[in-house]
Amino acid sequence: MLHDVLTGLALTVFGGAGATAIGVMRASLAPQWSRICRLALGNVEPAFKPLPATPFAKAARS
Repeated sequence: MLHDVLTGLALTVFGGAGATAIGVMRASLAPQWSRICRLALGNVEPAFKPLPATPFAKAARS
């Protein structure tokens, strides 16, 4: 009897952890799916132009 309870508890815990992991992966990939498909098809994105340095960063470098 105790073995059955522990088995059920283990299945519940690992099932919940698996469902959470799948949900997090889905939530992370879903907004980027069109970008992932474009990149997989060979469409290269334009290069990222870095933001200009702020006056504080310029003062810190000198």
